[in-house]
Amino acid sequence: MSEETVELGPEIDPRIFDSKEFQKDPFPIYKQLRDHHPIYHDRFHNRWILSRYWDVDGAFQDNGSYDRAMYKADGPYDFGSRHVFGPNILEYGNSDEHRRLRNIVAGQFVGQKLQDFIPMIHQISEEVIDRFIDSGEVEIISQFASQVPIRVISNMLGLPREDEDTFVTWYQDLIAGLGFGGEHLMRGLNARNEMWDYIDPLIKKRSVDPGEDLLSRICTAEIAGSRMSSDEVKGFVALLLAAGGDTTEKAIANMWYHLMYTRPDQMELALSNPDIWENVFAEMMRFDPVVHAQFRYTTREIPLYNDVIPERAGVILYLGAGNRDERAFKNPDTFDILRDDLHMGRENRSGRYKDGKNGHLGFGIGQHFCMGYAMARQESAIACSKLAARVKKPRPKNMVHPGISSPSIDSGGFRSPEELIMEFDK
Repeated sequence: MSEETVELGPEIDPRIFDSKEFQKDPFPIYKQLRDHHPIYHDRFHNRWILSRYWDVDGAFQDNGSYDRAMYKADGPYDFGSRHVFGPNILEYGNSDEHRRLRNIVAGQFVGQKLQDFIPMIHQISEEVIDRFIDSGEVEIISQFASQVPIRVISNMLGLPREDEDTFVTWYQDLIAGLGFGGEHLMRGLNARNEMWDYIDPLIKKRSVDPGEDLLSRICTAEIAGSRMSSDEVKGFVALLLAAGGDTTEKAIANMWYHLMYTRPDQMELALSNPDIWENVFAEMMRFDPVVHAQFRYTTREIPLYNDVIPERAGVILYLGAGNRDERAFKNPDTFDILRDDLHMGRENRSGRYKDGKNGHLGFGIGQHFCMGYAMARQESAIACSKLAARVKKPRPKNMVHPGISSPSIDSGGFRSPEELIMEFDK
């Protein structure tokens, strides 16, 4: 048990976590949690909260004490039956089934297999930019950020290019289905079923006659003779389209927002140096990441800060709070793409780097480290550098902006601006 003495501050009203104020700007509450309530029992929502960098890091690393799964892998629950994606890797927690599914597909998104798709990212980014470059204005989210990732993914899967717009629509409905409203869930389920009907014959064909596309690779990938079932392939494709597409969309939008509104003095640096967009990505993932929280269930009693989190308690790991921890980063409330205390290179699942610097927590750490991390980084940096190279004197259309906010009821849970209009010279 940590014996550190914590100076208790004013009590936090747990209703603040449901407020628009917190959705808009959670960082003052994050600081209050870190400084005075590093282990916080939110009785209103029946959960515990960890907010310091090393506590969140420790929870990610400790799979023996913290589990992602709500249900037991060997219990009566029919996995996938209540999820808009159907059977998918997210529901299996720390189980052997999670490891099996992850091991089958994880290698498809790194190394040479990822490099094979890099020219496609360049091509599609240019095609999307061509649609608006002559107008002198772009709404970055709807015209660019939401277009590039899903078109890249559908092409990686080897789906017909004439059906790209259909996949964009399915993607948007799947994201709505991740929200909290019943009507949105029905939209997501309908989109999922339509998509499954579409790809089912493709799965059958490519399982016996594979090509070089990602869908073929997923269908035929195996570990110790084990392949994904047809339903597992469909669930993974839904996860790839929705979660993979939406996180990258929001990352691209947040990168441009921070350069235009948070640090316009660093905009010119990014515009003139295509290689620095990976720094922009890393600092965005630290400063205000797309995903601010992950949920875990304890598997045992966990002593911490002279308190004890009970067994089978729900625990919120606030990545957004840990990333602003003064114990891990200097001047954490400053967005700085040149900061010297953040690991700016490629992330890894250990969270430990040879340069001795701390990394952002945005992809998680350990067993559940994001499989698509390298894809998200490459796609975001390439797409943004392409846009930066094509626009002349880019500037925000509106000098005052409402900023980044947490999700609405029909969103999948990711933070981003709702609209982001940029003007540029033709």
